[in-house]
Amino acid sequence: MAKTSRPLNAPASPSIDSDDPLENLTLWLQSNGKMLAIAGAVVLAAGVGIYGLRASEAKKQANASTALYAAQAPLQDGNTEAARTALEGVATRYKGTSSGEQAVLLVAQTYFDAGNFDEGIARLQSARSGASPAFAASMEAMTAAGFEGKADFVQAAAHYAKAATAAASEVEKDSYTLSQGRQLMRAGQRAEAIAIFEGLLAKEGSPFSQEAAVRLGELRARAG
Repeated sequence: MAKTSRPLNAPASPSIDSDDPLENLTLWLQSNGKMLAIAGAVVLAAGVGIYGLRASEAKKQANASTALYAAQAPLQDGNTEAARTALEGVATRYKGTSSGEQAVLLVAQTYFDAGNFDEGIARLQSARSGASPAFAASMEAMTAAGFEGKADFVQAAAHYAKAATAAASEVEKDSYTLSQGRQLMRAGQRAEAIAIFEGLLAKEGSPFSQEAAVRLGELRARAG
């Protein structure tokens, strides 16, 4: 019977046939040490990579926060144009960060404060598609405020409704819903406004139920 030969350069594998489990484990580790070392190196490299990414992201967030703070300084001196330019720089450079998205909101606010509602709304709309879920509601609410400034109460109500849908908490949602009802009142959409206020009034524990009751009283008094 032909004897099977082992390649000359192949390392000998220890026989793992002891009755002692601890001895078997020792022999297996000796046999597979190189493989385990390679696997360990891969895991270590992955861990270092993840740590590096997290550290880089943390640094980016910190830099964005510092830049946002500095960009608002000209507002204290009444230099709106300089502030807007600086804020746009933060919004562009740090797009995707919370500071970058706050910069967009502040840019829109500078337009609104100057009575340039169309410009402010356009800026918000250009940023809406890339907004993070955390800022979606704020951007919709700011857009609603722009339409409110234009006395377009129907559009203002529509955007407050979108803000309520995107809200992260029930309190925030109710706040935007109340604002939606107010705009519907101003738009003359009485039935829709009543439905909004009745819904808030029936919502147990809502901090806005009292104002909803006041608004309902106003609407019913007008009807009478």
